[in-house]
Amino acid sequence: MKRRIALGLISFLAVIMACKSTSSIASNEKPDEETVEFSLSGKNERKFFSSIDPHILELVEIASPQSLKQVYSLLYKSDAETYSEKEKVLLNVSYEIMNFVWPSEVVSWNVPPLTSMNVYTGAIESARRGVYDLSTGNSDFLSIMLPSLVLLSSTTKTDFYEQSQKALLKCLESRPNSVLVNYLLGVLYSKKNEHQEALKYFTTCTKYAFSTYEVLYAQAKAFYENENYDACISISERLLQKYPQNLDLLGLCAKSSFNVGNINAAENYVVRVLLLEPENLDYVLFRAKILMKKGDYIRASSLLDVYGKSNTTSKQYLLLKAQLQNEWNKNASQTAETSSIAVALYPEDIEVLTFAAAIGSSLNVRISGLTARQLAEKVLVIEPENLEAKRICITELVKSGEFQKAYDLSSSLITRSEDNANLIYEHIDICLALNKKTEAYNYAVKMYDKNRQDENAQIAYIKTLAANGQQNAASSLIASLLTSSSSKMKSFLYYQRSFFSSNEDVVLSDLRSSLTANPRNKDSLYRLYQIYYGKKDWRRSQYYLKQVVALDPSNTQYLTLNAELDSLQGK
Repeated sequence: MKRRIALGLISFLAVIMACKSTSSIASNEKPDEETVEFSLSGKNERKFFSSIDPHILELVEIASPQSLKQVYSLLYKSDAETYSEKEKVLLNVSYEIMNFVWPSEVVSWNVPPLTSMNVYTGAIESARRGVYDLSTGNSDFLSIMLPSLVLLSSTTKTDFYEQSQKALLKCLESRPNSVLVNYLLGVLYSKKNEHQEALKYFTTCTKYAFSTYEVLYAQAKAFYENENYDACISISERLLQKYPQNLDLLGLCAKSSFNVGNINAAENYVVRVLLLEPENLDYVLFRAKILMKKGDYIRASSLLDVYGKSNTTSKQYLLLKAQLQNEWNKNASQTAETSSIAVALYPEDIEVLTFAAAIGSSLNVRISGLTARQLAEKVLVIEPENLEAKRICITELVKSGEFQKAYDLSSSLITRSEDNANLIYEHIDICLALNKKTEAYNYAVKMYDKNRQDENAQIAYIKTLAANGQQNAASSLIASLLTSSSSKMKSFLYYQRSFFSSNEDVVLSDLRSSLTANPRNKDSLYRLYQIYYGKKDWRRSQYYLKQVVALDPSNTQYLTLNAELDSLQGK
């Protein structure tokens, strides 16, 4: 008994000494990385472990849960006194890796206590404390690889990334099938937000550790970060069969389902999370987001109220609140106020700035003192290729009548986003405004041929037919669509047809039919204003213009025209 206590004390002191040596590195100045050299070449240098069976050492270097279990099986001895020091080190290293890297695996080993200090277990202990241990000597595979276990600690340090990457890639040259090295490289690239590289290494891990939770979860998360949501769901759902109450997996499934548009599935996963953790406010907010997507504004509002009791400055809370005020309450001033608070709290956040720009554009209001265009331009300073910010800039350029600038920006976007239908339809309208009729027609024909049942394609095609003088073709298509179209589409069709007649009674009849189908058709209302203005019927003219102003109250052009009519009527 005394001998065992003594050996345990020696082992404890050895770990303390190893930790002390590594902690001094963390507290002093950063060592010169150029003085650290790796001695691995074409094959593994074994040195300290030269007396160990090469196959056993290979299993430790692979370091998958399965290979580490084999190490224990091959080295196990019923009498702990008969282990060599090297065998003790390998068993302790294997045990620590299993606990630190693969915590989902059940470990019931009894490892012999260490009797002397060694760099291997010292490096693992340093990694647990968030220290990249540069004192290992880098004499063999394990001494080069083990310091990188620090990647699994919750450290905010990043100054060791370059050193760790070099070390792990060096190890990979000699042991390309090492599950642990591939896994650590995946973690490193994930931390560096290089998610495509991370996915490559996690996928390699699955070839050798195809049932390990940590590997499969890391791969699923990497698929999520690479926006391959279907693959993420597939892996996560498979893991949920074994871990049905795993919150990380439920969260991945919820977010991925939401991103692919499967709102019901997303809500189902969120509900499962909240059943396990009713006070999880992040998922309370997520469910509110889902309900907003479903148009269930009453329940969404209730959940936002619940969340707001604990946190009123959360980015997502403010964005959802502003969205609710805009879509449900129809309160432009409250929407602008909430959006302004978000911009003030998150002045460099791309999501906030883009949202605020979109709100400012749709409501024609300033957010935090900035126009929609200014907000979009702030986004482009941070992220020059942001598609949504450029689209908002195009919309604002059109509003201000800067069609050539809008055309230049729109043309450059289309070449890189040929599948973005909204961009193409907006580009068609810009082309028509600049009298580029042929270009507009070519784009419209392409979209119409792709899907002749799509109303946006029909609208663009009819507009360009009319602009290019093909009035008969446009009239024929309008006649064929009128009976089966939606109210909004019928409103457009009557409005467009009103240009094909020189008879004022026919024109007025079409415009009134347009408004019967959609009383909020601003184009039809404005054209009626113009007709009666031309007839100097100021009262009727203002009747229609006031409805235009009500639909677009921030448009200074309409306000000026309305003031003119007030003056003409002596008001």
